[in-house]
Amino acid sequence: MKRRNRARVALGILAALIAAASLLAVSPWSPPIAFWQIRQPIAFNHNIHVEELGIECVDCHLYATTSVRATIPNVENCADCHEEAQGDSVEEAKLIAYVTAGERVPWRKIYRVPDHVYFSHRRHSSIAAIDCEVCHGPVSQQVKPAARPYWKPTMNNCMECHEELGASNDCVHCHY
Repeated sequence: MKRRNRARVALGILAALIAAASLLAVSPWSPPIAFWQIRQPIAFNHNIHVEELGIECVDCHLYATTSVRATIPNVENCADCHEEAQGDSVEEAKLIAYVTAGERVPWRKIYRVPDHVYFSHRRHSSIAAIDCEVCHGPVSQQVKPAARPYWKPTMNNCMECHEELGASNDCVHCHY
């Protein structure tokens, strides 16, 4: 009887560990693992827009240098150039369908900070003059959207960067 109870306890613990691991695997705060990837509704090609057309980050991410949030561009940003197809791109056709319908593209956010953390794009991009690619990687070379964060905004990573740049690590600057 005691062996049976131990076996049940062991199975219960194993089941709890598997459940916890499953939740962590889909959490935005989990470490980057092979199967945790975010898929965007449109395979947006930054390379064409930045390298070939000369569009700057702030042309689409309108508030990256002036506000707390950089904003994820949507149909109102894209409509000027994409009212009709420029070629035979399946991805552009998806965008045009959203533009024509007047619907927002349901982009999925890949960078997140906890609610108790204050992060300002303006402070980092304008005041500290940190280039977008320091945190977001070589975006101008991407031919498809990032599937996970290039740089994880963890407390340790933020504090390490602040230390390297000589910025304050005082708690009140980033925490409510």
